[in-house]
Amino acid sequence: MQQKTQQITLIALFLALCIVVPILFHVVGAGAMFLPMFVPIILAAFLIDFPQAILVGLLGPWLSAFVTGMPPLFPTALIMTVEGATAAGIVSYLYHKKEWSFWVCLIPGIIAERIALVIMGFIIAPLFDLPGELFSIYKLIESLPGVFLQLILIPIILKILWKFDVNQGNTRKN
Repeated sequence: MQQKTQQITLIALFLALCIVVPILFHVVGAGAMFLPMFVPIILAAFLIDFPQAILVGLLGPWLSAFVTGMPPLFPTALIMTVEGATAAGIVSYLYHKKEWSFWVCLIPGIIAERIALVIMGFIIAPLFDLPGELFSIYKLIESLPGVFLQLILIPIILKILWKFDVNQGNTRKN
């Protein structure tokens, strides 16, 4: 029962961070290109069991959109939902079910997140009379600072959280 309560609490915490972290980035003018919502989503994937971690990726963009007005509901929140669920699902599955090491989970998760962006670009861009290739390439290039931020911040934050035993019920820490 304690494990279940802890998982629900962590889901709520990371959903709240999906609202707060982007606000902090946007206040200083460092919004979309730094992918601030994906930091709490991927952190959640390491700390919340599979498949519950996917909830953070699915709900985070929508909650933020309804509470703060960002991201815009369509198409951005929809695209971010697919990206977030993909990243959280892959990282959480590889980490919790396959018990792969941290980096072997993080890197494929980030790559899959960017692939989801490209796929959604090809689906959504034509609705706005935009070429899917151009939209996808632009979004990939624009997101590079965010990818680097994820590769830097996520290991640092997780190391701190694991040091303080944030996920006591989960023995995976590497």
